[in-house]
Amino acid sequence: MASPTTIEAPAQSSIRVTCRENRSAANAAVQHIIKPFASLILRPGSGEPKGSPRLNPHKHAERICKIRESQTEDTWIYTFENPLESERRTPPAHKIYYFAGGGFRGVPEKEHWLLCAELSMKLPEYEINLVSYPLAPNSPASHSFAHLERLYDALAERSRKENFRVTLFGDSSGGNIVLVLGLYAASKYLQSPSGQCPVETIMAMCPATDLRNENPDIDVVDPRDPILSRKTTTEVAHGWKGELSLSDPRVSPILADLSAFRKAGIKVDGVTAGNDVLTPDAILFRKKLGECGVQGDWLDWEKQMHCFPLLFPFHVHEGTAGKDWILDVLRVNVKSGAK
Repeated sequence: MASPTTIEAPAQSSIRVTCRENRSAANAAVQHIIKPFASLILRPGSGEPKGSPRLNPHKHAERICKIRESQTEDTWIYTFENPLESERRTPPAHKIYYFAGGGFRGVPEKEHWLLCAELSMKLPEYEINLVSYPLAPNSPASHSFAHLERLYDALAERSRKENFRVTLFGDSSGGNIVLVLGLYAASKYLQSPSGQCPVETIMAMCPATDLRNENPDIDVVDPRDPILSRKTTTEVAHGWKGELSLSDPRVSPILADLSAFRKAGIKVDGVTAGNDVLTPDAILFRKKLGECGVQGDWLDWEKQMHCFPLLFPFHVHEGTAGKDWILDVLRVNVKSGAK
C-alpha cells in the first residue's frame, strides 16, 4: 500500500490539519462486513440506572494493566496503572480523563478499555482514567451535566492542590461531552482567572458537534457510512437532549462561543473520518475553532469509518496509524506545554 499523503494546513492557521486519503483492502473489507450489522451497534435498550454506572473492566485490558476503581462526586473512575510504572516516584503532572462513546447510552466497549490500556503503556507522562458518566435514557443531558459539572469542579480543585494538568479525551458521543465539559472548564476559569486553567488540552475523536443534524452535506456521506446514519444520529440526539433544546450549546457545542478555549489557553485536537456522518459538522466546528484562534492539531482521513483508531486491536493499518497519530500529539502536548 502506498504511503499516506500528509498535507499540513498553512503555517499561520491556529489549527494544523493532517490530511490522509489512502485506504487498505483490509480496512475496506471491515467496513463492508460491519455495514449489515450497523443497526445493532446503537440499538436502544432499557438503559443504565440513573447516575454513573459501575463498570466491569474488560478482561483483556486487565491482562495489560492494573485497573483501579474509585469514586469522585458519585462518579465511578477507572485508573489504569502501567505495571512498568508501578514504582512511579513522582505523581503524574498530566492526567487523561477518557469519556467513551456509545450513543450517550452505552457503557464502554472492549475497544475503549484496550485504548486506555494502550495509552497507559505508551504514555508514561500521563495517568489514564476512564470516566463512567451518566447515560440516557435515564440520565439525559438535562440531568447529566449538573453531575458532570460537579465532577469537573472536584477534579479542578484536585489539580490545583496536586499540581497536575488535565486532558479531556472522548470519542463520538464522548467527544461531544469533552467539548462541552471543556467549555464549562474554560468559563469557570475565565470567571476568576488565576494561574493556568486545569484543562490543558482536549482530544475529540470523531465527535458529535451539532445535534441539530441539519447539515445538507450529511446526505452526501450517509450512503458511505458503514456504522451511523442521519436517522440513527437524529434518534440518538433526541434521546440525549432531555429537556434541553438541540440548539443548546450543552448538546451542540458548535453553537458555543469557542473563543473561550483560546482565552483559557485550552488546545483542542481531534480526528475526523471521511465515511462518517458526523464529519461534515465536525469540519465546520474545526474551522470555527480556527476562526477563533484556538490552537489544535487535527487528523482528517478520507474513506475511513467513524472512530477508526479504535480498530487498532484488530491490526487494521489505518486503525493503528490513527491511534499512533493521537499518541504522537499527546506526547508533543506534554513537551510543548500544549502551545
